[in-house]
Amino acid sequence: MNASNVFKIVALVTMLAPTVLHAQSDNAADADGDWATRTQIIYDVANKSVIRRTLRVWDAEPAKNLEFVWEPAPGETPHIADDGAVSGAGKLTWRVRGSASYDPRTVYSTYEGELRGGRIHGNGRLEARSGEILEGTFVDGHLEGKGVRIGVDGSRYEGNFLNGVASGQGKLALRTGEIYVGPFAGGLRHGHGRTILAGGTSYESEWSMGRELGAARNTVADATLGGLLKAQSGGGDAGKVEIGIQIDQRMTQQADMRYTQFAGDESIELYPEDEQMNQAWRGDGEVTAGDYYITGIDWEDTPAFVEVDLSTGSNGRAKLDSMELRVKESVAYRKPMLTLLDHVGCVGFRPSFSIKNNGWGEARNVKVALQFSGEDPANGTSRIFHVSVPDIADGADVSIEAALNEAGVDVAALAGERFSCQSRESLAVCRSQVFNSVGFGEIADYVWGDDKLGTTAVGRIDYDWADDFGNSYHQSEPFRVNIALSTIELPEDLAECGDGFGGAPDAPRYQDVHLPVNQSNYAIEMPVRGNKNIKSYHANLKLRADMTSYHDFNVAARFADGSERLSKAIRLYYFRPKPSGFVTSMEPAQCYLPPSSSGC
Repeated sequence: MNASNVFKIVALVTMLAPTVLHAQSDNAADADGDWATRTQIIYDVANKSVIRRTLRVWDAEPAKNLEFVWEPAPGETPHIADDGAVSGAGKLTWRVRGSASYDPRTVYSTYEGELRGGRIHGNGRLEARSGEILEGTFVDGHLEGKGVRIGVDGSRYEGNFLNGVASGQGKLALRTGEIYVGPFAGGLRHGHGRTILAGGTSYESEWSMGRELGAARNTVADATLGGLLKAQSGGGDAGKVEIGIQIDQRMTQQADMRYTQFAGDESIELYPEDEQMNQAWRGDGEVTAGDYYITGIDWEDTPAFVEVDLSTGSNGRAKLDSMELRVKESVAYRKPMLTLLDHVGCVGFRPSFSIKNNGWGEARNVKVALQFSGEDPANGTSRIFHVSVPDIADGADVSIEAALNEAGVDVAALAGERFSCQSRESLAVCRSQVFNSVGFGEIADYVWGDDKLGTTAVGRIDYDWADDFGNSYHQSEPFRVNIALSTIELPEDLAECGDGFGGAPDAPRYQDVHLPVNQSNYAIEMPVRGNKNIKSYHANLKLRADMTSYHDFNVAARFADGSERLSKAIRLYYFRPKPSGFVTSMEPAQCYLPPSSSGC
């Protein structure tokens, strides 16, 4: 396998699909819903003041006795009508009444988007505790036009909606990996469409309100069938069974490490939901200071929760003999995963930063090219400066003092002088005095801040890395980091920093599956419990590995008559960063700034 192709993630979130495609909650809302009210405090952006208002929103399921919280979008003050009905962009959360706001297990649903007159109306995304997700344009609570629905059963429909129901052209991906592309009516497949089976075979057929006409499906080869009696029996018991795979949303939504999935033509891909993690894997995001998405999670317990279902549908029963994961390959992923540590506090002038590496491979031949900018690089940058950096295993310190010297900055004055101001009201005058006493050279236009003066370094980190097969790769990633130039000393209150939280929910009923890295063509048994003469069978898996890695496998079900069914190919991109033991060696010998100047 070419490691450069290990993690090509499609940006859209994808799962699998139901028979009738509509939003389950709001269709009954107009008949059974009611208005809910709540008094809460809201920040009025326009007047820069806190207001206490009674808010009113539509509750589609009042029998559940939930309570809501409405959070306006950052920088926005919602429009609140005389009767309290809310309009505007923000986040509407429904949770168990009286529950702790910090407990994610009590959240029933979350909607992020626009409201009008207290109802979901406009562009938005609705996530229910059940696992159902609706995204697109809502009209009075119903999806209208282009949108996406991810069903409770793992299905995904992407296409046109009419009053919350799939209507018109669309694409439906089932949890088995089967994909249908074609027209829909009333939430059902209806018209001439193309079906791609889990094994990759495709064919065209006619559908009438969810029923396939003719025998087109029975005339095509199914690559997921095999076994001793395939030729004699048309597939034997295996021919009666479909295998469905999906991320277990019930467990995933309670975990800090969340996986999602995408059903493509060739495989079902399981990968991290967090886009920062995906960018770190691919190397196409901006490297910045702050690594909470890495350090804020307990990586000792971060499995991918996966559900496996076997079903015969209306085809009677099948006698199941055994099940296993058949792993084609498990490969270590060695690309470095970089974050930055900005050097602030302790003293005013800190012309340096650190690069931390949480990947499982070393960054070699590192080169850093940077420009100086103001708080927003879009407003202009300086010329390019080059900085030397050693190879990065756990991390490396980067000094930019030589670049500042080259830019004409009086680094001796910044390092040797302290600046103070009698009051915050006089900061503008004190700031001018700093500029008069220190020469900032070429970067004068790019110094920003009030009492804490700094500049922003933006540029690219170029490096090479290698996989376990002797292949080398070149990576170039953009970065941005703030550089502390001077602090105008003022009395400050101590900052309070919150603790991180982590851990996955308890899942004692799950089979714990450890995937060894850098092995190929191996099998892991999935014990079959209970009655083996099945119409349906369900298995829960906790998939884990010791490091960030890629795993290509199928679920195989073997039946008593010798036939077998394989699932669609599954590709798991398992994210577990390497702990970085790096500690900067560039801490000042003595501090003169209070701890509040250092931040959290």
